[in-house]
Amino acid sequence: MIKEIHQQLTEHLDQRFTIAELSKQYLINTSTLKEIFKAVYGQPIATYMKEFRVRQAMKLLRETDASIADIANQVGYETQGKFSKAFKDVVQVLPTEYRKMQH
Repeated sequence: MIKEIHQQLTEHLDQRFTIAELSKQYLINTSTLKEIFKAVYGQPIATYMKEFRVRQAMKLLRETDASIADIANQVGYETQGKFSKAFKDVVQVLPTEYRKMQH
């Protein structure tokens, strides 16, 4: 079940699922869901997804010419500002700087 949840989260990056929604959908207690996810993937869901989204964005920055705003949107950030902050938290550089370093 936790793999199904992981798949849903990682295949629909443009959507944001709350822990409450997931626990209702999969009929699992919210704290159990959090515990199992962390046990299996080594991080809390939010931390894991932030890093997953950023890794996906890094790939798009390297392999496409899509705008930063487009990429932010594709990986589930409503604003370029929120995306840039999350990206910098994980990678230590801004998306624009990262893209320049790849060329």
